[in-house]
Amino acid sequence: MLTRDSRHFLINALRHPAATGAVAPSSARLSRLLIKDIDLSNGGAIVELGPGTGPVTRQIAETIADPSNYLGVERNPRFASLLNERYPSLRVINGSAEHTAQYLRDAGLNQLTAIVSGLPFASLPPAVQDGVIRMLDELMTPGVVFRTFQYVHSWPLPTAIRFRHRMNELFGRCEVYGPVIRNIPPALVFSWQRQ
Repeated sequence: MLTRDSRHFLINALRHPAATGAVAPSSARLSRLLIKDIDLSNGGAIVELGPGTGPVTRQIAETIADPSNYLGVERNPRFASLLNERYPSLRVINGSAEHTAQYLRDAGLNQLTAIVSGLPFASLPPAVQDGVIRMLDELMTPGVVFRTFQYVHSWPLPTAIRFRHRMNELFGRCEVYGPVIRNIPPALVFSWQRQ
């Protein structure tokens, strides 16, 4: 039996297969790993790129000291609306990840602690990857953490390799966590931090 969020994901994947990077929401285990050891009590902002139906958002909402320090950027207007209904104390905007720096300025969020991402980098065209990487390069001052995940089966794809290589060039070698077997499909978490 499909959960409501699984139905949302499946319907979205069937309607917009090229724009959907997943067919199921991230598991609780993967969601917890994405924010593990990120200090959400220090007053710094956390940005979530591509929150989808909100499994990671739920973990953040349960641990963040000040909900006004959260900004979610979701391209799918349906998902953005759903998250705003579920988490009215958090700010989720319908927008594109490449413009996150402007969204942060508009929200008055200056001090950034972390960026977590559910974006499907392995399936994003190089031009879109590059736009997001330029944004990360702008926002990731020393100490800021960036975490994302890739499905295990995506590891050898040229676009996935390209993304990891470009990120390693800018931010140094990433830490890899996982695989998270209890996720559909299994996934690896990548973590970069600018020194």
